[in-house]
Amino acid sequence: MHLLPRVIRRKLESRRLEKEKQEDLRACQTIDISQLRTVCLALGPYRNLTTLTASILFLHPHCQVLNHGGARIFEDPELDFLLHPDRKTTDNFLRYAIQISTKGQRGKTGGSIVHSHAFDEKHKLGRLYREHFGDRLIKDEIHSLFWKESLRTSLHLRKHSIDLEQLFFTEPRLRFLLPIRNPLDSATSNLRTGHAKLFGLGKSPDITRVLDAILDEILWVMEKQDQYPARFFHFLENDFGSEQAQALAAFLDLDANPAWVSVVQEAFDIDKHYSHPKELTQHYTVAVQQRFSPWPRLQEKLLAFAG
Repeated sequence: MHLLPRVIRRKLESRRLEKEKQEDLRACQTIDISQLRTVCLALGPYRNLTTLTASILFLHPHCQVLNHGGARIFEDPELDFLLHPDRKTTDNFLRYAIQISTKGQRGKTGGSIVHSHAFDEKHKLGRLYREHFGDRLIKDEIHSLFWKESLRTSLHLRKHSIDLEQLFFTEPRLRFLLPIRNPLDSATSNLRTGHAKLFGLGKSPDITRVLDAILDEILWVMEKQDQYPARFFHFLENDFGSEQAQALAAFLDLDANPAWVSVVQEAFDIDKHYSHPKELTQHYTVAVQQRFSPWPRLQEKLLAFAG
């Protein structure tokens, strides 16, 4: 009986969210997406610079960002254009994503990226955004939509064995982006926050297994990037500057205006690093050497994280 109130709360919340979703689906029909050039989905593990990446993209005058929301989108035949690849479904997703990106809350329910921790008062992103856009949560002219739902997107693609060749043929605007945080820090953070459970490693996985899972996510994206170099893009925490910002803008078909490139470099501030035991860094070094020899520059940058 003591579980009943919790069950009732969940049902009421589920009904509320479904009602809100239907209202948003009706409201979004009039959203103009004619200026959209690209739709980009994040890939890779959580705790992996995805929030920072989404935030710096939101600082671009023509980029709209959706934070999370996968539970409302994946496997809905009207919205899940990965599973149902046609122009109508993609356009439905784009309108709906833009609609809910102007509202929402922190957490997996999703919404505007300004509800994320990156816009907390202690960080500079909120100040930078207000300086450029005030309190507006939607851009006047949207050329690119970025959706930050990284690991769930990767898992969704593999779970359904989605044919990327067909997907790209059907939707030429589609792109995938992998930011790469120090994998040692990412593994530690995934364990501390509980996100490690999404890798399917059990309730209390060893950190080396989490680290290996993160490296495997990077490996999977690199293999896809080799197959589809115009559709996949990655950058590393220890190799991001004006050149990478300009390349990212070009990848998303956004104008790399000097003002944005400058503010991005100011905003690209990583304030969370961890100390790692020697045994873990040794394991990491061997794992990187084994996996990434086909990409020597990437391998070099990944090995640099080991110190």
